[in-house]
Amino acid sequence: LAIPMNGYMMRIYRGETSAPEVDRWGRLFIDGLKLMIVAFIYAIPICIIWLLTYGAMMATVFSGHADSAAMAGWEPNIGLIMLMYLVEFIVALLMPVASIRFARSNRFFEAFRFGEILDQIRKIGWINYVIAIFLVAIIVAIPVTALIFVLLILGIFVGAITNFSLIAMLGILAVAILLFLLIFPIVMVFQARFWTRLYDSAAVPAA
Repeated sequence: LAIPMNGYMMRIYRGETSAPEVDRWGRLFIDGLKLMIVAFIYAIPICIIWLLTYGAMMATVFSGHADSAAMAGWEPNIGLIMLMYLVEFIVALLMPVASIRFARSNRFFEAFRFGEILDQIRKIGWINYVIAIFLVAIIVAIPVTALIFVLLILGIFVGAITNFSLIAMLGILAVAILLFLLIFPIVMVFQARFWTRLYDSAAVPAA
């Protein structure tokens, strides 16, 4: 369902003032796939740095040749980790504007015209934009973190009284999936609408 959900977000990005209809499922799937490709391309630098940081360790673990002494002595490259966080922050800054530009033009290269993306952020105001990034991240994180915490406590409680029965654990998993399916669409729609209003605020003259 993540694919058509991303397609629905594309409709919001295009600036519809009321909630778009959930129809034309073929178009939802196609738009969703396109948006996921854009996100994947933006994630490539993060993945490369992650592989440079943890790739050797993961290869050793999966090869079956890792021992406790080697794992205890392994330390990640702090410089690469800090670089990864920096790149993640830059991607988080660019993605909202890039996604909306792509949705409205339906052209892939519009999502990677960094000069125009930075110019749009400048029109919004860098301070306002960065504050908005952090604000929406906090707002989105609250229900997600609360849900994970509640499910964790519920899983421990049910597991303790059922001796971690497989059926009980599968029941908890089913509840978790259902709750995530109910909550995530709301969170994603809120976030998409938030980014769209922020993007369009650049065209509104200051009072």
